[in-house]
Amino acid sequence: MKVTFYGTRGSTPVPEKDYVQFGGNTSCIMLTTDSGHNLILDAGTGIRNLDSDLIKNSLDQPLSFPDLDIPALDIIIILSHTHWDHIQGFPFFNPAYDPQKNILIFICGKDRVCSDLESVFAAQMQSDFFPVPLDKMGSKIKFWQPDMSQYTGPLGNTTKFLKHNHPGGAYSYRFTEGGKTFIYCTDIEHGDEIDPSVVELSKDADLLIHDAQYTPDELKQKKGWGHSSWEQAVQVAEQAGVKRLALFHHDPEHDDSFLLNIEKECRKRFPNAFFAREGSAVEF
Repeated sequence: MKVTFYGTRGSTPVPEKDYVQFGGNTSCIMLTTDSGHNLILDAGTGIRNLDSDLIKNSLDQPLSFPDLDIPALDIIIILSHTHWDHIQGFPFFNPAYDPQKNILIFICGKDRVCSDLESVFAAQMQSDFFPVPLDKMGSKIKFWQPDMSQYTGPLGNTTKFLKHNHPGGAYSYRFTEGGKTFIYCTDIEHGDEIDPSVVELSKDADLLIHDAQYTPDELKQKKGWGHSSWEQAVQVAEQAGVKRLALFHHDPEHDDSFLLNIEKECRKRFPNAFFAREGSAVEF
């Protein structure tokens, strides 16, 4: 497996000179499986930079999902939730304008984040906000919201889903293929105690990406905002016995110098921790 970071920032993009090292684009990563298939996780502003890599790593054969009425899929986008910083890049995603592309966008879980996923994407592209409506983009886009806790798909992997605490709801994902496991857990507020379900989902993972928007002191002032501290991310990694921890969803007020200092503090406690950097990749 390979994970590439295209957007690591939370809440809002920060295109400023002091944010270059860790990046200013909002949440978007790509998971490349051992079989060479790509899964896009979240569609923040970082998704705009995915185009060239998708072309270089295009599928030899499109994917077929037996559950859907689309026989072949070129691009799969999996959402943690539908807050703006996780979907705002989609109107600028060039493959969505290609009539030859079939795109799947979905959220999986027993409890659905929204009643109609398609309406969320259509709303942000209404004429008041954007010149091109969703149904005129060109590609064939399918929205899927199945009621399930795990799915074994055509990628040769098993994906498990967990709804966690965040305003409006959000999901964590566990991907397993060929004995390797990757966890994506962003926009989560644990509360006074670490959520044991998140620890269980993350058990023995090779890589855990975890929300770390706040410092422990900031978290005390931001209760109810739906995020974690770097200390809580480390606690999850320790309790779950993960091999590597990527701290993610950086606060827009935290510049490169700030994050470098906090990264040093994290590594004193969990040496295999690092703050996710836009443009970097991890193979495992």
